Amino acid sequence: MTRQRHFVKRPVRLCLLQGRMCLVRKTGKQRWDGCAMVVRIFASPTDYTLDASRFSKDDVLIGVDYGAYYALKSGIDLDLVLGDFDSTSSEETTFVKAHARVIKNFSTEKDSTDSALAVKEALRYDADEIIIYGGIGNRFDHSFANMMLLKLGPITCVTDSAEMFMLDPGIYDLHNDFPYISFFAIEPVKRLSLRGFKFDLEAYDLDVDDPLCISNQGAGRVQFDRGLLLVIKSQD
Repeated sequence: MTRQRHFVKRPVRLCLLQGRMCLVRKTGKQRWDGCAMVVRIFASPTDYTLDASRFSKDDVLIGVDYGAYYALKSGIDLDLVLGDFDSTSSEETTFVKAHARVIKNFSTEKDSTDSALAVKEALRYDADEIIIYGGIGNRFDHSFANMMLLKLGPITCVTDSAEMFMLDPGIYDLHNDFPYISFFAIEPVKRLSLRGFKFDLEAYDLDVDDPLCISNQGAGRVQFDRGLLLVIKSQD
């Protein structure tokens, strides 16, 4: 069986409720079949284009620091805003506080990042997908920290020039609109096969220090038996 993009194993059972199929997950929440829950986190840098028409009314929308200001100014009605607001001016912070439904303020001196706090909030929803807009910028340390957040669940980090997520062992058909697609082992990957891409690979053991699978092209099928695989789609 193939899976689209990435898949996180969760306890799921099917039941019938009022004659319609629904999913009951480990949190006890119920969601109608076909209505995936998506949490969208708007972070910074804001090098991404917002298109509210692509959002569902059931999506949970979270703004982080300047990303919250950017989303609100773009006409996005946020469910939650959080951060220490060290990246917004006093005028921008005032605007956010005037338009946000719920705000959680944090100190600038804390044992976490604003993005990590947002992901922690997002994981409480037991979402089918969490999308972080932004989070990849000139601060490599912050970009790396955000990349490691992808290990926590079905999380994708998106900008206009890149997209990255992690895969558990399995078989996946990957769509790709970017010029390049690269694969890195976050944990040693066993029997990695890439089929349909410009550079195919068959049953290869990819170690964490092996750059073999960088700068591939196209779309195709990914399969591996063990490990954790980082996928990065990117522009030039």
